[in-house]
Amino acid sequence: MINWLIENSIITGVITTILMWLDWILSLAQEKERKLHYYEHYQSYPINTIEGNPILRKDVENLKVINLKQNLIALGMGIFVSIYLTKVSLENGLVFIGFIWGIFLIVNTQHISNLIAYRFSRKGIHGKILMHQRTGYLVQSGRYFATFIFLLILSVLIENLFLYGITMAAFMSSLRMFFRIKRVPKIEGEDLPPEN
Repeated sequence: MINWLIENSIITGVITTILMWLDWILSLAQEKERKLHYYEHYQSYPINTIEGNPILRKDVENLKVINLKQNLIALGMGIFVSIYLTKVSLENGLVFIGFIWGIFLIVNTQHISNLIAYRFSRKGIHGKILMHQRTGYLVQSGRYFATFIFLLILSVLIENLFLYGITMAAFMSSLRMFFRIKRVPKIEGEDLPPEN
């Protein structure tokens, strides 16, 4: 099936765009659920947000369904993927699309995991966690790194080029969270939490 998708690059480009749009919709759904209930139990500081990308943060917080920036990026990425796949060998295409789709599949499954956790936390959870954003990024980086280790073992055992691409995506996702730490103020001294 994946070979067929590589050879039919327009369909692969459309699927790529859909995966990016799905990331946006899941981000909005996660933010909406957080605002409804989960905010009672979890808050990040110094900025209280679920969106790591500062360019998109305000639009997510405002639950902006139609986002021109995100839509244009998603459409551009789909077009780029369609054209790029016509220029490379099947083997390189398999690794490439595994990497691109891997990034969005990993992020989208994390959104779904968070949504389920937020929904289940409506009952049977008490108290409040205040987590510094640096700590949050490190925790997320660790989750992605654990996914990378799992996929690396599968990649070695199965020897599949598409899976190699997804494995690289997991590693890059882990690194991305790690590098986002640079944009967040350092944890100072005793790290007193913000006022409740």
